[in-house]
Amino acid sequence: GTGTGGFVSNITGLLPGTMYHVRAFATNSAGTAYGTEITFTTSAIVVPTLTTAAATSITLTTAVSGGSVTSDGGASVTEKGVCWSTAANPTISDPNTSNGTGTASFISNITGLTAATTYHVRAYATNSAGTGYGPDITFTTSLVVVPTLTTTVPSAITLVAAASGGNVTADGGGS
Repeated sequence: GTGTGGFVSNITGLLPGTMYHVRAFATNSAGTAYGTEITFTTSAIVVPTLTTAAATSITLTTAVSGGSVTSDGGASVTEKGVCWSTAANPTISDPNTSNGTGTASFISNITGLTAATTYHVRAYATNSAGTGYGPDITFTTSLVVVPTLTTTVPSAITLVAAASGGNVTADGGGS
């Protein structure tokens, strides 16, 4: 602008984690004068931060979880999902889902689990600085129970034989 008084200049197009030198200037008919040089460093890109959704729809071998990216860390999220393990704090080296890019909340279908087993699950998101993880949440898959069935009333009864059978009404979660 022109004239006297305070002013603010928005500086754009800077690189993250970089030191810059800045000084104000003013020009009139006699020439250009410069203010004192000041240095500043832009914020560095860090890994994303996120939350992990509690597991739901838990069966013998599947569950549903997900997460929400609360900060992209200053760079685009290039992958997100959940990872799981029977050990605490799973990473993307463990089994995981891939649920796209960006910061929108996501839902993950976890498959291939073992019945009656406690699992740890964490949401993850990756940007150019690395991979960030949400809190570790545990859940236990369903337990296989004995099947339920009914017995058919015997028929065709003879001296040495009879016919009967049954009906399996629930498999208890197993084959």
